[in-house]
Amino acid sequence: MKTIRKYHIFCFLLTNVLTLNACSDKSSKPETSISQSIPQVQKNLQQDVNQVNSELAGELEKAKKEGKAVFVVVTENESVNTNKALEIAKEAKNINNNSIIVQMNRDDASNSKFVTQWRLTGAPLPLILVLSSKGVPSGGYILEQATAENIAALIPSPKLETVYDAIEDKKHTILVFTKKTFSDKSQVENIAREAVSLLNDQAVFVEVDMDDPKESSFLNQLRIDKNSAKNSITMVINKQGQVAGKSSTLTDASSLVATANTPVASGCASGCGPAGCGN
Repeated sequence: MKTIRKYHIFCFLLTNVLTLNACSDKSSKPETSISQSIPQVQKNLQQDVNQVNSELAGELEKAKKEGKAVFVVVTENESVNTNKALEIAKEAKNINNNSIIVQMNRDDASNSKFVTQWRLTGAPLPLILVLSSKGVPSGGYILEQATAENIAALIPSPKLETVYDAIEDKKHTILVFTKKTFSDKSQVENIAREAVSLLNDQAVFVEVDMDDPKESSFLNQLRIDKNSAKNSITMVINKQGQVAGKSSTLTDASSLVATANTPVASGCASGCGPAGCGN
């Protein structure tokens, strides 16, 4: 079973990663303390890093208005390897330059709202948290697991962001992954729209062009191979963010509605359509 929620990016859950790694080796010698003098390497990063304390909310709001993702480097007064975390964030920013970097001190009382909101109270630090261009946390890694590539990959694609919005609004999502050249494109999309209508404004329709390079990471996360796909693929994500059904064969609107409204048991996905889902 795959799940998408405000703090989820499919099989990756920030709080799970932090919990599983709470006992990571912390015996390494501190590189520096954030309260100590900042070495030259960190000074070189300042043009790429927005240092924030009480102004964190303003920086995040500004990024949201500008449609930029945010790499939040979370530290504390006695954090070790802060510079390494900042270096990784800088490299991730080079991969996706429509982003900014901010540094947040968990021990600063002015940041307590975000510590609670992002469930960072007991998290091992430093860690890098990723916020989407709409300000929604989409995942993060503790330093031991963080690389520029996997941090940058946590920035959701535009269509995945739309799915996040639907879940935030407690709505189902009927996704159609297709190509302009597919003969079933119009029919599959019409069925999806009909299902949305039958769900009485409790669902949204999202079309994803398999050939759109901006959506390649989204396809990869769902293990959709655009090169081998011969037909459109319909997917149902319920209000809880669970992938409730997937079909590469023609289905009908009532089956999609039933799939959206059927609770998903742990470890399995329900079927839909004449040939069943999960193909």
